[in-house]
Amino acid sequence: MKKISIIIGLFLVVILLCGCEKKTSIIINNEPINTSKMEHKHCTRNGSMTSGEVVLEYDIYYTGDVLNVVQSMERVISDDQDILTSYESAYKGIHAHYEGLEYYDTEVIRNSNSVTSTININYDKLDIDKLISIEGEEDNIFINKKASVSKWLELAKKFGTKCELAED
Repeated sequence: MKKISIIIGLFLVVILLCGCEKKTSIIINNEPINTSKMEHKHCTRNGSMTSGEVVLEYDIYYTGDVLNVVQSMERVISDDQDILTSYESAYKGIHAHYEGLEYYDTEVIRNSNSVTSTININYDKLDIDKLISIEGEEDNIFINKKASVSKWLELAKKFGTKCELAED
């Protein structure tokens, strides 16, 4: 009986330790990024649509005012296949502008009742000049070719995005 108690106790300790481990790396362009020394905010934005639901989430990782990494997930959930087709086409059209831009990973996934667009950006390695040539000079988030957290948050706020410090 004592052995069983010890085994169960060890099992619980292992599960608790593994389950509480802070996420310290993100993969972008097939390269791990150590985020353990970065601040992390989780952001959400409200979206609405008829005949469906919209989920908009963004995670930003930064050091001071330098934005290092952005992970974006936008999901449209609906049983209306025409709506899903429209959003899938729109997301793929937007993502096409960034094809070949290293450290700017995009993906569109469709299943039976949703379309999910993910974008993962490593601003520390991204060619900022190429990105600006795609997105334009106006209303960008750069100060001296460095992505700025304060500018990102200011722009996100204009679209109703709310952010909280994440407790990894």
